[in-house]
Amino acid sequence: MTARTDVHAPTTATTVHGRGRQPRRALSYAGVVALGLALLVLLALTAGRPTEPLDPESPGRSGAMALVQVLSQQGVTVEIVRSIGDLEASRPTRDTTVVVGDPTYLGQGATERLAEATRSAGRLVLVGVDGDQLDVLGLPVTAFPGVEVDLVARCTSSVAVDSDVVWAVDTRYLVDDGAEGASTCFTLPSPDSDSGEPAAGGEYGSALVEVAATPSTPATFLVGFGPGWSNQLVAEDSHAGTAVRALGSTPRLVWYHPGPGDLDDVTAGAGPGIWPLWTTPVLVLLGVAVLALALARGRRLGRLVPEPLPVVVRAIETTEGRGRLYRRAGDPARAATVLRAGTADRLARRLAVPRGAGAAGLVPAVSRATGHPAVEVAGILFGPPPPDDAALIRLAQQLTDLEERAHHP
Repeated sequence: MTARTDVHAPTTATTVHGRGRQPRRALSYAGVVALGLALLVLLALTAGRPTEPLDPESPGRSGAMALVQVLSQQGVTVEIVRSIGDLEASRPTRDTTVVVGDPTYLGQGATERLAEATRSAGRLVLVGVDGDQLDVLGLPVTAFPGVEVDLVARCTSSVAVDSDVVWAVDTRYLVDDGAEGASTCFTLPSPDSDSGEPAAGGEYGSALVEVAATPSTPATFLVGFGPGWSNQLVAEDSHAGTAVRALGSTPRLVWYHPGPGDLDDVTAGAGPGIWPLWTTPVLVLLGVAVLALALARGRRLGRLVPEPLPVVVRAIETTEGRGRLYRRAGDPARAATVLRAGTADRLARRLAVPRGAGAAGLVPAVSRATGHPAVEVAGILFGPPPPDDAALIRLAQQLTDLEERAHHP
């Protein structure tokens, strides 16, 4: 009996150990399944959340929910449609304004149907449309990329007043020669202009163009400062005023936000877009499932072993050490170059000077903001290198003074 018990003892232990693995493996599989189900619920909750620019239902920085709420408080009935078919079904009338806030998915076929569906509307507002879409709509205007620069309206219309200011210009529009019934506001200056005055004849385009109504088309407004109507920027300068005047002139507003299905739309019976809407969530879910399976089945690494650092160096000590290295190198020219580059970069951001403008664009702006003569500003920011440490200290003080005095014009 004793010998028999000794012979079978290892076999019994092995069997018990093998059975112990099975519950743990089942728990691992159950964990992967639970994680997949949780991700499915998360995707279902977030898949319909809008994220495109000027989406009327998006609370994000680039969305336009804030503007929609303001218009609703003003008594405007706002209807949101997300396909050209829904826009046609809304049947705009003379008491209706139609706005296209984001034309990214506005294909040629959808643009043609947009023109037909808005013939009886009271007003059509197009934000950031490009040249191809303008051609399909038959508007005598050409579109170009915009620049972020402060623009004053210098006109009076139903959308803008003479003193309005906008700056988030991502599209500029140039009216074709000989075109009739088109008026402009927020005309851009010449790129090399120091005064900021509009270019003669509007040769660099405008941020707002109004095309008068005809018997077959409504009054059409081309808006090139669409980012200014976003939740993030609508409260700055005159962005809110222009938005409310453009979109709140009629008791009813139809906000058309084209969807992917409108990108390749050609006829009224066109099918879905480039790929089904559920493709992206499914691909994301598959990727997460593969990653979870790899984590569940992969080899485990050992526990992390923290290693104490031999010494902790404070940030101020690093800065002082770098300063001592510059001083020991005896190269005030190099130090001056670093100081000037940092100051010029900060001043350019503060004064909204475009990148790459160089001394010709930065010096006049800093001169206007600080009151220092342009020659003096040019000498401080772009002058010859200091010959010694004393001159370097004076230059650092002058650069600090420029930054303290600079303010947005």
